[in-house]
Amino acid sequence: MVSAKDRAARDRAAGQLFAAESIQTFGRAVADVLAERDGRDVGRLARRRLLKGSFDVSHARGGSPLAPRLSYGRHRGPARMGSRQAAVVIVVYPHRQTGRLCVTLTRRPKALSHHGGQVCLPGGQIESGESSLQAALREYHEELGLPAEVIEVVGCLSPIYVFASDNLVETQIVTAQSPTADWRPDPIEVDEVIEMPVDCLLHLGESDAPRSAPHCTLIDQKKQRIGKTQGTGEVFQYSFGHRAIEFDDCQGRRRDVWGATAMLLGEFADIVSRAAAQSMRGGGRAMTADAKTKS
Repeated sequence: MVSAKDRAARDRAAGQLFAAESIQTFGRAVADVLAERDGRDVGRLARRRLLKGSFDVSHARGGSPLAPRLSYGRHRGPARMGSRQAAVVIVVYPHRQTGRLCVTLTRRPKALSHHGGQVCLPGGQIESGESSLQAALREYHEELGLPAEVIEVVGCLSPIYVFASDNLVETQIVTAQSPTADWRPDPIEVDEVIEMPVDCLLHLGESDAPRSAPHCTLIDQKKQRIGKTQGTGEVFQYSFGHRAIEFDDCQGRRRDVWGATAMLLGEFADIVSRAAAQSMRGGGRAMTADAKTKS
């Protein structure tokens, strides 16, 4: 449990870390957290094995409170041998109007066969000869109509196997310059572009977050689905519950995201919170490097 005093100090440090002029400092702080994490768990080993077939991703996702409840272990066990290799990207950049650091999400058209209507990170299948970073940035450009003007490649989240689409996904994190033009989304893949403020993730899951904090909380939802029985093909309807992230986007509109994307954002939120805490303590390569530069 974080005390009110420590939370206030962390939030003050985060205010500086999330400023537009601190985009490089933010990237270094997050990179420090990822390096520390990879030094003590199996995330690095898992990423090395990402392109070598099936491996167990339970260390990364099994305990996530955002995993779908009707999963029967699908997000907890090993990825299927021969599953598709995919990549998504978290691009952190200053918002064009406000300078607030944000992340681009997209809402997929409802007519799509996989994950129709869901809010997702930009990304897609890794093509032959591509690295996961190249694939993620290519898909970002194709989906949004603008390339990411990358400042720094920060690192990766833990890999995740998405059962519904049979994709083994690697998530890249990069910092980028603010977009220089309006989004031009591909209507086949994107219904809407959503900009999520990074600072709202600082209080994700905190039941006693201060009233002044940007809205970002965990909610319970129910989804309706249509299924067919084996053999007879009889159609039936069923519902299942899941947890979602509810937040206000950069335009102040209430949004929610669930499933694999929520699980990834949940991990990113933990990393952001750790980066802010390290900044509060004045530790880490990011803050000491800036101090040397100023002196």
